[in-house]
Amino acid sequence: MHVEKFFCVSIIGTLLNIKCKTKDGLNACLDLTKMGIRQQLTPQQIGNITYLPRACHFVQKRENMFCECLQGIKGPHGYSLNIKRLVSMKDLNLIGLKSHDSHVLMQQILSMAIREIWPNKFRKTITKLCLFFNAICSKVIDSLKLDELEHEAAVILCQLEMYFPLSFFDIMEHLIVHLEREIRLCSLVYLRWMYHLRDT
Repeated sequence: MHVEKFFCVSIIGTLLNIKCKTKDGLNACLDLTKMGIRQQLTPQQIGNITYLPRACHFVQKRENMFCECLQGIKGPHGYSLNIKRLVSMKDLNLIGLKSHDSHVLMQQILSMAIREIWPNKFRKTITKLCLFFNAICSKVIDSLKLDELEHEAAVILCQLEMYFPLSFFDIMEHLIVHLEREIRLCSLVYLRWMYHLRDT
């Protein structure tokens, strides 16, 4: 539950370039330069101003389309009805995102909201991540599918490393690799989280 919320906040903060929540910035670009990778993202100093090249996850003026999509969502009564209330069109970000809102965004809405906005390969990786969280939160999971989910988690992390800056990855992103083992040891996720069973 907390891993899912953290992933949601990190992804949306980075995609919308939300101040204090984005994982992409000057220090992230300088780290890439020191390691000698992704030279196209090296900051450029012109006079007293430092310009940061845009990464592949940044698409000019598309944050507005993403926020409009989230604001236009209509859902069943009582099922995260306040998603559209969290969208600030003035600042182009989400304000006051709770755990259940992140749960609904990651499993139901995010893969639809980024459609036709971000590049195809990047969009497919985010969709795989959403499907992964949806699969581990199912009410029924085949034990044979758990090995497949563990492998899928590692592949998703490797693909995310190709698109997001290295500062995006910390211990919380790494934890999705262990969620499959946790299901084996502690049973299904939906029996152990704080959401109402009717919302699952």
